[in-house]
This record gives sequence, C-alpha cells and structure tokens, in this order.
Amino acid sequence: MPKQILVLGATGMLGRPFTRQLIKQGYRVRLLARNAPKAGRIFGGAAEIISGSALSKDDIQTAIAGCDAVHISLPQSSELAAMQHVADLARSGGLERITYVSATTAREENRWFDLIDIKLRAEAVLQGSGIPYTIFCPTWAMETLRNFVRNGRATAIISKNPPPLHFVAAADFGRMAAASYADERTIGKRLFIHGPEAVTLPQAAERFIKTCHPDLKITRLKLWQAQLIAKLTGNKELTYATRLIAYFDKVGELGDPTEANALLGAPAATLDDWFEMEKSDH
Repeated sequence: MPKQILVLGATGMLGRPFTRQLIKQGYRVRLLARNAPKAGRIFGGAAEIISGSALSKDDIQTAIAGCDAVHISLPQSSELAAMQHVADLARSGGLERITYVSATTAREENRWFDLIDIKLRAEAVLQGSGIPYTIFCPTWAMETLRNFVRNGRATAIISKNPPPLHFVAAADFGRMAAASYADERTIGKRLFIHGPEAVTLPQAAERFIKTCHPDLKITRLKLWQAQLIAKLTGNKELTYATRLIAYFDKVGELGDPTEANALLGAPAATLDDWFEMEKSDH
C-alpha cells in the first residue's frame, strides 16, 4: 500500500474530495498545483503543495520524487500530456500505483468524440506503462448541476432524447477512489462509478434550481437554442456543455457499476441528499 501519493488535479471537482479522503485516511499527500495559494486555502497544511504545471515534465519530475503513487484527475487540455509524463518518469522505478479518472462512455466506438479519444489515449499510455493501475469511469457528477445557475440566472437545457443518468456525488466518488489504494483487488480494473438513482439531465437541473435556488425563475432552452446562443456569443462553457449534452443524447450512459460497488461500497448520496448539503453550504 502506498504511503505518499501525488495528486494531479487536486483542486478540481472530483480531485478535491478524493484528496480530502486520502488525508483523512492517513496518507501523506503531495499536490502539484498551478495556483499554490488556492490549494493552500483549500487543504491548509494537511498536504504538501508544489507549485507547477501538469503540462511540464520537469515540474512533474520534481513533484513525483519520493512518491509511491500518482492520481490523475485533470481537464481534457492537460490529462494526456500529464499521463505521458508520469508514465515516462515511472519507468525509472519507484511507483507502486497510478490511478486515473476516465469516463463512463469511454469506448472505442465513441472515439469520434474528442473527449473520449483523449481519455482512451491516456488509458492506453497508462496500460502500457507497466505500473499497476486502476481506472475510474464515473458518470456525471452532481456538482455539474451548479453550472445551470450563473450570475443570478437559472437555465435548463432541454434536449430531444435525454438519457437517464445515475448522477454521483463527488464526495462518494472521492471515498471510493481513495479506498481503492487499500484494496489490491482493484489493480488492473476499469471501475464504473454510478449513483443510486437515474434521472435525466433536464429533470435534475430543474429539481436542483427549484430546491437550492427557489427565488430564481427558470429559463428553459431547447438544445438547438442553447447551441445557437453559444455560437453567437462565443461562450466556451456553454459550447462545451451543449456538445456534451448532444453527445450523451446520442450514446446514452454506459458502463456497469456492479464491480465497483462490490469492491468499494456503492455511492449512497441521492440527489435530494446532495441538494440538502448544497442548501447547508449556502
């Protein structure tokens, strides 16, 4: 079992609860962060923080020294390069484990979607590294619902064929991913992480807004309308969101969480549970 773990992407939506779980379980945790002051505010003195970029092999080499394992939970723009750097450096020895956050729809037939192509390429680098690994394939995180409230405005995007999604709380994902480090049965596995209930994205967004932001009026946009607004305004976040929604309309939610649930304990938080936590945070 590793004693010191380097986390790449510790301040992200899924990286933050994972890192907190590692700290809670007594691991020595090191973070490589572009914004070291931000990471310091989030984790205090509970983790060692090194300032640097996951795109820099030299920065990763500095951060990885003395670590037994590396966890990679990065955005599309940096995850493949970071994985290649980690794999190259791992060949010199010392690493016991690499864990990586992929996606529930990461399959060869979906490689036409750029996000999935990058995920599969990163998985291939990891699997070819010779280092014991675990790949996590989570579905949509409940925390993504916050994106439907921006600048005091609430929007629900209605697509033609929204699939049921088993939203998972980031805290549940973090608990499960951290627990994998103490269980060698997870080595060499691709583990799908799904929450306990299936709800379409428009339904989840409306429930979130009505429960956590009851004072806001909901603007309902058809997917094509949101796509047009994204194009006309050049809004990168909205462009990405509409592309992702259209993609899931086409492929649906894939993966079987049975094995992950058996090994690591099934996610417990429902959407209503998460809404209550959101209201408490507000």
